[in-house]
Amino acid sequence: MTAKKMFSVFGIAVLIFLIAIPLFSYKAFKSAIKEKSFNHLITARELLHSQVGNYFRERFGDVDVLAKNPITAQGLSRLSMSFRTSGFGSTEYLESVDIYQSLMEHYVTDYGYVNIFFVDRDGEVVYSVKEDEYAGTNLLTGKYKYFSMAQVFKRGLEEVAFEDYTWHDDQHGFTSYFAAPIRGNKVVLGVLVIEIPFSHLDAMLTRRAGLGQTGEIYLVGEDGFMRSNSRFSEEPTILQKEVDTEATRDAFEGNASAKIVNDYRGVPVLSAYTPLNLKFVDWILLAEMDEEEAFHVINAVEIRLMIIASAISAIAIAYLYLAKRREDRHEVSEHVEETES
Repeated sequence: MTAKKMFSVFGIAVLIFLIAIPLFSYKAFKSAIKEKSFNHLITARELLHSQVGNYFRERFGDVDVLAKNPITAQGLSRLSMSFRTSGFGSTEYLESVDIYQSLMEHYVTDYGYVNIFFVDRDGEVVYSVKEDEYAGTNLLTGKYKYFSMAQVFKRGLEEVAFEDYTWHDDQHGFTSYFAAPIRGNKVVLGVLVIEIPFSHLDAMLTRRAGLGQTGEIYLVGEDGFMRSNSRFSEEPTILQKEVDTEATRDAFEGNASAKIVNDYRGVPVLSAYTPLNLKFVDWILLAEMDEEEAFHVINAVEIRLMIIASAISAIAIAYLYLAKRREDRHEVSEHVEETES
């Protein structure tokens, strides 16, 4: 092999090396970026999973403890008697209310409840901390017997119960209910109901620090509708936006995972999802970010690598082309010399 050919082979080997090294490095870089992006979403998902779970478990415990307080049983008995003998709004009734109002207002204010209700076992709403359309009505026979308040009352006669978010006209927002039986001498006297606002949950889910321009964390209920508001909608999406994706279907099967799927907008996203695993609701939690944003660094590197690879390839082709032309001219020259001689 001539020195020129050896130099050509060496040059080609160097060029191949220069192309291969970035490509192999990019593969490892891409894998690391994907892992980091998914881990970030999983961390955000687990943090919110804990916060949301703790919030509902605390409300569950609050209503149970307050319902078991002897003062609550005493208050229900007294208010129910005043309500039945003298009527709602009577002097005797209002005197009974004054005994318990300050304590119940303390719970509403300190815990951020919308309202607290005492309902006797016959369905009469004998007391509410704040003026409310339910106060003085019967949840079993009255006009509200098909409302969420009535449903949670019925189940609250047996055990601690939760009723999903519904629109509350007086509050101009969504609220939900927890209820627990009030017992006296081991007999169910009625039900304590606390009403909680959606704003507590919304505040947790709209914390998007570290989630970029497209990241969001949201809840989906067992009916397939959101229990939170989408960052991509100017209108509220709680109980309005239906979500049926590969991620939600897998999560409702009881699986927690992270993968790339099309979200409810039809946009490819990195999705980290999990069931909430609360005994009183069948909801799922999803943390997602647009694939384009999550992998924007990868996409930028890909473009640069393509430019570098194209430039190196062009140089290699040009080099080989010029080398071949020189070799051809040299061979022609030698042939002419041999012919002339």
